[in-house]
Amino acid sequence: MRAIIEIFLAILFTIVSGTTVLNLSSKAIKKEALIKVQQGLSPLEAFTKKLTNNR
Repeated sequence: MRAIIEIFLAILFTIVSGTTVLNLSSKAIKKEALIKVQQGLSPLEAFTKKLTNNR
C-alpha cells in the first residue's frame, strides 16, 4: 500500500512541477517574442513607407 501512495505522490509531484515549468517557460517565450516583434516593427514600418512613397 505504501508503494502505491509513493507512486501516486511521485506522479502528482511530476505533474505539478511540469505545469509550473511550462507556465514559467511560456511567459518567458511570450516576453521574448514581444521584444522581437517590437524590434522588428520599426524596420518594417520604414520599409512600407518607402514602398508607398515610391508610387
